[in-house]
Amino acid sequence: MQDKGSGAAEKRYVVDPVRSDGPKKGQTLLRVLATSDVHGHLRSFDYARGVKVEEWGLTRLATRVTEARSEVPLSVLLDNGDILQGSPLAELFSAADPDSPHPVMQAMEAMGYDAVGLGNHEFNHGLTRLQQVVERSPIPVLCANVMTEKGEDPAQDRLLRPPSVMLEREVADPQTGEMHVLRIGVLSVLPTQVMNWDGANLQGRVTTRDMVGAARSHAARLRADGADLVILLAHSGIDPNGADPDGTDGDAENAAVALAQLPGIDVVITGHTHRVFPGGTWSGEGIDPVAGTLHGKPAVMPGFRGSHLGVIDLNLTREAGRWQVTGYRAEARPVRGAPEDEDILALVEPAHQATLDYIHQPLGETSRPIHSYLSQIRDDLSTRIVAMAQRDVIAARLEGTPHAELPLLSAAAPYQTGGRAGPLAYIDIPEGPLTMREATSLYPFPNTLCAVHATGQQLRDWLDRAASSFCQITPGQGDQPLVNTAFPGHAVDTLYGLTYRIDLTLPPAYDAKGTRIVPEGTPSRIVDLMHDGARVEDSDEFVVAVNGYRTYGGGPYPPVEAARILLQTDPCALQGVADYLAAGGVDRVTDDPAWCFLPVPQARGVFETGPGLARYERDIANLGLCLSGETDEGFTKVMARLDHRSCESAA
Repeated sequence: MQDKGSGAAEKRYVVDPVRSDGPKKGQTLLRVLATSDVHGHLRSFDYARGVKVEEWGLTRLATRVTEARSEVPLSVLLDNGDILQGSPLAELFSAADPDSPHPVMQAMEAMGYDAVGLGNHEFNHGLTRLQQVVERSPIPVLCANVMTEKGEDPAQDRLLRPPSVMLEREVADPQTGEMHVLRIGVLSVLPTQVMNWDGANLQGRVTTRDMVGAARSHAARLRADGADLVILLAHSGIDPNGADPDGTDGDAENAAVALAQLPGIDVVITGHTHRVFPGGTWSGEGIDPVAGTLHGKPAVMPGFRGSHLGVIDLNLTREAGRWQVTGYRAEARPVRGAPEDEDILALVEPAHQATLDYIHQPLGETSRPIHSYLSQIRDDLSTRIVAMAQRDVIAARLEGTPHAELPLLSAAAPYQTGGRAGPLAYIDIPEGPLTMREATSLYPFPNTLCAVHATGQQLRDWLDRAASSFCQITPGQGDQPLVNTAFPGHAVDTLYGLTYRIDLTLPPAYDAKGTRIVPEGTPSRIVDLMHDGARVEDSDEFVVAVNGYRTYGGGPYPPVEAARILLQTDPCALQGVADYLAAGGVDRVTDDPAWCFLPVPQARGVFETGPGLARYERDIANLGLCLSGETDEGFTKVMARLDHRSCESAA
């Protein structure tokens, strides 16, 4: 495979879907197979619950790939990133011998991937480990917009990885039988926000260029170097307002719609947001979830954890010495119902067994159950444990420093709260033994920990952003949405060491992207903000233990200025949680909540959670909840009294 590059006249697409009986006379067919956001799920196994699953896994994807290849003579297999992080297996092998092959890359090689694009989570384990893995890979690993040195234009950037690859296939002319070379350019980009999300690993070492600018330049280069078609691996979501192809808001996180409009791009593989396209409920200019197109170009988003295989069939017609796309069809094939591929199963078995040994390491015991079914509407034990573990790590690091005398707080958010991961994606730990499995369930990310300096005013803004995850509630009305689902659970921080209440009758101050949506001076939702029995003043000073993702601007929060970052640990947040559990930390965590809602007279909020909540009758009764059936997706609908006694104080 040779990385050649781009240019060629843009052509008009003919909406002429590939027929089930194959291409028309004078045409040949190329099948593009795509995966995205597999997140290290090699086996169809849920390590958090210790059970086999049917809905995901690279072993089932491998079967779907074999089936799809058998249906056509010509295909390519591509991955759109976020493959190396996201499961206990991936975390275990992030610290493995750098001279040993990574099991994820071994499996992808065995499946015959033609190219892989980097996703943002590939950087979670640091640049050194990433380079160790990808430099051993026989599969081209691409990224066109992360660089060690930024030039005046994309052509002059010193890129961390090759931006593209030219795949070549010999194809018989359907009319004459003469053999011709089909040149397929593959190009990859990812969100620039990776510099915030993994700032601890990246700042000062690499930088980024906006996806639209990089893709435009490198697609043109591929065309100039003879590409018959260009496939874009866009580790970016589908948002009609995400970016403008002419450059407006080029740093938007979800820019697949704008990227599809670029000249020279024929096919867009999207991802990052863990949804499925075609199909589903999508709206916006240029988005056709029935035809599977973005501005008339075929596109696919194949879910996550290996839940779907993206399949795009392209009818190619040879005209004027070049292959042209003259028809297409896109689909996302679920892996449910596919058996696990026996060869891939055997290949990854040693890594799977090593992972089971890792997660079964004993840590201690808990005398009370731990679950996250209510973590989005209350101060929750599952979140509090993480916060206390973080505090212990940072307190030890601050000893002997001038900042050790300041009050130490800890910021934490719930990590497993259903959402797109489904109704079973909640923490549910019974009384009894604790192992590394429970630790990874409580803290699934390889984050660093930081200590940051903050004033009382900055803390109030921090909490206002978190409290914006709740919908505004009108007194005297029942069955009002309580949780704004645009905010993922991990975006909603609690600041432990403070107590406060949240006034739901006031409007939220921020949207899910962290943009202020009420005028300055609007009353804060955060009331009665106290520390150690005293009201927090704007000028008061604190130290906050917080993960690196949040420190560098992850979620609806601004990046912390460098001068306010007092220290940063190695990636040890998970180890801190494991140490805390092993030291009996669960039984030391108090039941005193940091926050609660101000009572709203004669009001009731509605939210969704996992069906496992039904087992916790005491929590249901104490919070004045009523379970009211299930959604089509399997979530439990819950009604919460907002004038209930549980809303009376946070002390």
